[in-house]
Amino acid sequence: MLTRGIFVLACCTLVFSCSRGVSYRIAGTWENGEGKKIYLSEIVGNKEFRAVDSAVVAPDFTFLLKGNVDRVQKMVLVYNSDKRKEIIVDGEPMNVMFEETTKEWKGKTSTSVTVTCTGNKEQEFLEKGSSLKTTISFMQLGKMMAASKVDYDDPVAVDSLKRVFTLLDSSLIAAVNNYMDTTRNSYASTYFFESHLMDNYTFEEVQGFYNNLTDRVKQSAPGIELKKKIDEMGMVSVGGVAPNFKATTPSGRELSLYDLRGRIVLLDFWASWCGPCMAEMPNVKEIYRKYHDKGLEILGVSLDSKKEPWVNAIEKNELNWNHVSTLNKFDCPIAQRFRVTGIPRMYIIDKDGKIIAQDLRGEALSKKMDELFAR
Repeated sequence: MLTRGIFVLACCTLVFSCSRGVSYRIAGTWENGEGKKIYLSEIVGNKEFRAVDSAVVAPDFTFLLKGNVDRVQKMVLVYNSDKRKEIIVDGEPMNVMFEETTKEWKGKTSTSVTVTCTGNKEQEFLEKGSSLKTTISFMQLGKMMAASKVDYDDPVAVDSLKRVFTLLDSSLIAAVNNYMDTTRNSYASTYFFESHLMDNYTFEEVQGFYNNLTDRVKQSAPGIELKKKIDEMGMVSVGGVAPNFKATTPSGRELSLYDLRGRIVLLDFWASWCGPCMAEMPNVKEIYRKYHDKGLEILGVSLDSKKEPWVNAIEKNELNWNHVSTLNKFDCPIAQRFRVTGIPRMYIIDKDGKIIAQDLRGEALSKKMDELFAR
């Protein structure tokens, strides 16, 4: 009887602890912010938020959010109706300070709010990852601007630019490697995968970073969700079997990727408004001319938003292969499934539906096709 009682007590304790989930205690101040309302919201999907708690700034300019959620997760503090601050809820307390700054410009006054979080190591790592991503974006933008201004007829200038780019790339790689090594035992690292690594590194490289995470992170809720996304990434990487999809052709009929099974398929994500995409089309046309009768199909997935420019580009440039589109740019579910964040993006799929190459353009694409059809 004593043994049974202990067993029941243990079960009750376990159920109680599981129902509590992960606690949060967010103590904050907002100078002169009396009456302001702050929401703690879950992230539901890419652009939706669901409030789970709220607090009103007291007359002494303080507020407190305290409670439990079901798992470790990234959440947002929503303030001033639509402003957001990303935070990690991991069971550890956090202090938050809201500071208002008022500026005048051309007779108009504007107020901005700076949100500072302290006292939570996971939050510190999350913000370092966000800062690193911003730095990388600025450096990539700088590279694009420099590339647009160089005189490509000047070999010295081109060589100098290449050397600068090599140094920049090396410093970025070192910064990313250092961040991932520092945060291998941090939940925050899992969010850097999705916000940067999975869109800029190969599947094998992403797997390498994942393998370096500690079991604590891998077995957490964000770690389990990350593993699922990496597995999905593998399906649309070299070696994976391309997932089927169905979309509408210019004539209004439905066409699926699997309708083309049994032939080599060049899957091309493009748009009529994309300069690099259109610059690549003469090469793609020549590849189609050479190999269509030998078993090549091209399936263009347009990220246009309107039918007219999409169809006009096809007709004007005589792109006489299969085309589909959902006409909603990068919100296209096909593009999202294949993790397309920039175009042109190309995949070569073999007769059995396996991805055998990706992101080839120009001479590299032509050479790969020559190899495939020479066998």
